[in-house]
Amino acid sequence: MCVTSLVDKGKLTFNTPIAALPGFQKKTGPWPRGSASSITVGRLLRHTSGITFDPTQYGMSLLPKTSTAERVLIRRALSRPLGATPGTKEVYNNVNYAILGALIAHVSGESYEKYCRREVLVPRGAPTARIGPGTRAMGAFGGWEISAAEYANFARAFDRRSTLLSPAGHQFIDAFAVPGRATAALGVYVVRTPGGRNVFHHGDWRSVSTRPREFSAFFALWDNGVSVVVTYDKRLTDDARRSLDNSLRQAAYA
Repeated sequence: MCVTSLVDKGKLTFNTPIAALPGFQKKTGPWPRGSASSITVGRLLRHTSGITFDPTQYGMSLLPKTSTAERVLIRRALSRPLGATPGTKEVYNNVNYAILGALIAHVSGESYEKYCRREVLVPRGAPTARIGPGTRAMGAFGGWEISAAEYANFARAFDRRSTLLSPAGHQFIDAFAVPGRATAALGVYVVRTPGGRNVFHHGDWRSVSTRPREFSAFFALWDNGVSVVVTYDKRLTDDARRSLDNSLRQAAYA
């Protein structure tokens, strides 16, 4: 959502290579020659950047427990050879979001949190959302603290019937939606359906490095206009998450 607001203002495009942003490499580099030349804003949003290094999948044990963790994470990731050719393979990676958070701060000239709160969260009914004090080191890849009600207000922007997301944002989502398979789009996953599209996101976390040590959230917006948000202070197994998803979807269409 924050990236799309910068696209709407003409400060970025989804096809902008991060290497083309003046001064950005100086803040996050050094990078090996050619490592970021094909990494675009859109590929970061779609998890097709080619970056496969992601120590956050191990609970941030390899990162400092400070607000500089994102910068350290970005430097470590971009200093390594890419694990795939950008644009060819979808691999979920928190590094993509960390880079986007740094990019938003760089382009806007403000902190990531300040810009996103003012331009995106407050106008969409989430005025108390913040980067949590216990998760500040995570920043753009899971650091937001938000109530279920405010998350629901914010997530309604993905509804085509609202005017909270620009045509450019909806076009970006629809460009990658396919029937019967979830693909990453604009910070969410999307599946094309006969009635339009289903949009959802599930995130969970467990680490001794953060407070709280476990937390999760689930959001879904189905093509019939029904949406749901669930937050909980526990990390679910994949089977439990699928069961939750199936139960809520059945209720939504009942």
